[in-house]
Amino acid sequence: MPTDPVELQSVLQRFYNVANFPNIVGAIDGTHIRIRSPSVDEHIYVNRKNYHSVNVQGVCDSDMKFMNIVAKWPGGTHDAFIWANSNISEMFENRTIGHGWLLGDSGYPLRPWLLTSVLNPETRHQQGYKEAHMKIRSIVERSFGLLKSRFRCIDTSGGTLLYTPKRCCDIVISVVILHNMCISHSLPLPADNFEDRGRLGRQHYNSNLNDGADVRQRLINGKF
Repeated sequence: MPTDPVELQSVLQRFYNVANFPNIVGAIDGTHIRIRSPSVDEHIYVNRKNYHSVNVQGVCDSDMKFMNIVAKWPGGTHDAFIWANSNISEMFENRTIGHGWLLGDSGYPLRPWLLTSVLNPETRHQQGYKEAHMKIRSIVERSFGLLKSRFRCIDTSGGTLLYTPKRCCDIVISVVILHNMCISHSLPLPADNFEDRGRLGRQHYNSNLNDGADVRQRLINGKF
């Protein structure tokens, strides 16, 4: 995540250029990487689509470069749990990262620093917010799709990673580093449409930690 003031301002401006959405430092989402059935704790790697996977959390910038990646949790783990136990969540919680918002879908809690969409907008302001939110959130979905298009070993079209879960997670981290290098050096994009076949559809967050509602509503009223 950007800490240098000049770099931070550049990130904020590039996200603003996408959808006129202010103060965004990143877009967050998760994806599943198919693996073979592990020999230990096999059941916790079975995801909601009933195949074995690791669940990977990523935060990207507007250029589809990953600024933060978490690759260590079994496929049966909820996205909100991965977020709550990640270093980046702790950094926002203790205000080490004290500026800007992340945008995530309804699988995440609504926090003062993590803004989710409005599922059923009732006003034109809420609708405007939802549309802008969708434009920015789609970037991280395409980021995972681009990552898998470049490195077919982690895409379902390339089959299944035939290693231990730990080795599979190491592979994910490695290809994310290479992906970022590709973007930094403006390598040509793959020909496909960057569809992320590892998205399972959203399992809504339904706990009571949603203390960002006032922040979101003020933003909707003041900007959209």
